[in-house]
Amino acid sequence: MEPREILQTTRQAIGQYAGQDPDKWFYANRFVFARLQLDERRTKTQIKKDLLEAQAMCDYDGCRLGFDSTRGVCLHRVDGSRAYSRENCVLMHPDCHQKYHAEHPDKRRGGRPVGAGKAAPTSPVLRKVSKRYEGYSFLYWWDLSPGFLDKMERYEEVQFVKKDGSEYCCVPIPALKGYLTAARRTSRCQGNWGIRVLKDREWELAFEPGRGDNTWLFLPVVWLSRSHED
Repeated sequence: MEPREILQTTRQAIGQYAGQDPDKWFYANRFVFARLQLDERRTKTQIKKDLLEAQAMCDYDGCRLGFDSTRGVCLHRVDGSRAYSRENCVLMHPDCHQKYHAEHPDKRRGGRPVGAGKAAPTSPVLRKVSKRYEGYSFLYWWDLSPGFLDKMERYEEVQFVKKDGSEYCCVPIPALKGYLTAARRTSRCQGNWGIRVLKDREWELAFEPGRGDNTWLFLPVVWLSRSHED
């Protein structure tokens, strides 16, 4: 089957499951999306582990040293137009990875050019950390400012981290931006966006309603442990 045929088959399966129920359609669509993202992340994690176990050195020309820690090590695709694979990936220190992309602004990351005039991030992942909230109807809360939305343009995905533990989830930037619309901006600060984990829906990110709107939106996610990265 070709990719378009796979997509069409998946859409038909979700439609058969949901019928005329828009909530079931929305949930199934996001459930499949989140699990496919997890599959890709597991692939990258395994490649990184294999390279570290093989005692691979930093691939940056000005370094070529080993790694004192597994945390923060960047998995870099030699050919940015190809997938993550053992043959197409090398490891770099975060600072070396940043230097590489600063020196090669024409190279592609994640299928798109690094923005002209913008410094390359140390990682394609932008982290946002929340403490745990006690005595409320929610467990975690990330408040995103308009400035944060502008910053996202330099990254591939946002990592929502639970500060009190080792769990996190990742949401691709295009998917996240679909929820951060002008209509969903709250009355806080300059019109921030609120994202929470509700006590009765711990496997979803709950997007707060905007001004004058009582409708919450939910995005199914997969909470991962830091052990997937180390």
